[in-house]
Amino acid sequence: MKANTPSLILYFIASILSIVFTLAGPDSYLIYAKSLVVSSIFIYYLTTNNYKIDLIKGGIFLFSFIGDVFILMDYEDSEIGVVLSFLIVYLLLIIHLIPSIKKIKLGTLDLISMISIIIVMVVLSITILSLPFEKMKTDFSLIIVYSIVLSIMICISVVKYISKSNFVFLNLLLMSLCFLLSDIFYVLNGFYLPLSAFSLIEISTQVFSYFFMVNYFIANDRSLRKLNDN
Repeated sequence: MKANTPSLILYFIASILSIVFTLAGPDSYLIYAKSLVVSSIFIYYLTTNNYKIDLIKGGIFLFSFIGDVFILMDYEDSEIGVVLSFLIVYLLLIIHLIPSIKKIKLGTLDLISMISIIIVMVVLSITILSLPFEKMKTDFSLIIVYSIVLSIMICISVVKYISKSNFVFLNLLLMSLCFLLSDIFYVLNGFYLPLSAFSLIEISTQVFSYFFMVNYFIANDRSLRKLNDN
């Protein structure tokens, strides 16, 4: 058995149990299961990458874990903690992606696709933000900033996948889409219309977004090492 296998198995077990306990189960069980999701996938990344990690990726894992803790605590001000934690995660991901953006070369069809994605993101953001969220306590200006940052990250992910459709950027794209769906259904379920279906989509896309994120990190690290070796 490889050194990274136990942590990957633990991640999938924790993810599945988190989904099950979200729909039916004591909150205490959910706390135990959910707290293992980011922790186990973090250990999986470390062991796979020979225990090497930079500050940006370390910050991404740290604030992902903090954001999950705020969600589980569910106290009066935890909503702001969730927003700020994942806002930092998305900003760090954008910072991580910036160096490779300069290398992107887009054709006319690629530019049309990118513009279409931007229009879709703008329409989707306006539609979601225009819903009546009376229960939401976070300042609306912060929500707008959060939406803009998330939209930028998704646009970058789409552009990178369009420019080079490979396994690395497929995982980046899937990660971004999972983050988007998780955030949308977190807001809808928590502040607009609580439904079990919304809760299921929210928790499923959130826990598996970490899997795609780590797959992207690992594949991208390997790709960069090959370029450096050449």
